[in-house]
Amino acid sequence: MPSLAHALLSVIAASCLATQSANDATSNQPERRADESVVRLRPLEVPGFEPALFFTPAGTEPRPLVVAAHGAGGSADWECDYWRRLTRERAFVLCLQGTPLGGQYAGYYYRDHRALNREFIAAERAARDAEPRILASSGVYAGFSQGATMGAPILAEHAAAFPYAVLIEGFSPWNVPGGRQFTQAGGRRVLLACGSKECAAVGKTSTRWLNAARVPARLEYAAGAGHTPAGEVMVLVAAALPWLLEGDANWQ
Repeated sequence: MPSLAHALLSVIAASCLATQSANDATSNQPERRADESVVRLRPLEVPGFEPALFFTPAGTEPRPLVVAAHGAGGSADWECDYWRRLTRERAFVLCLQGTPLGGQYAGYYYRDHRALNREFIAAERAARDAEPRILASSGVYAGFSQGATMGAPILAEHAAAFPYAVLIEGFSPWNVPGGRQFTQAGGRRVLLACGSKECAAVGKTSTRWLNAARVPARLEYAAGAGHTPAGEVMVLVAAALPWLLEGDANWQ
């Protein structure tokens, strides 16, 4: 059977999300399948925070966990749809919800990286309590925009369980000490993906310092795509995931 990482390539074209509005229209409701009695995409109560969204893959075997953090003004449902597609629904996907923007503004945000870290810890604990099939290692942290920028500083703390990172349109620069801290804690690879030239400039520098710290890092840049995880950016992320997860038997 082909590995999950390589099988991802077969869904690149179908996976592209053209607009967030189209995505929202199809992802707000939990799904039921005719042959299943449980809701596979469901709200997950996270003490002290907004409920997360939690996707459970079919089957009984242990599977890795992807934790996804949205950008400012984003939401958990969009991230869950994105990462369910990229993993072909063969991994657990836990999508953080952040704090409501409030007022006339829809969407959610993270107050700072410490708030994101607290929510990450609480949500991961709730997910593992709910699903003993989640593997203790081989996890992926996936952040877009604010989720990537604020996620980078906390990755070393979670590297033992989440050795892989996908940071899309993030603007937090890495340095050699940060890279060494990540790899010494168990981090394995970092994928940076950009659609804007500002992100790509930061990503180019970060990749150089991560590699200098002996952290395999890769930058994918869809020039002209803009500040988005969708479209050509998503195509590049999907194509790079086999590299990110290469050699990990838990992603077979």
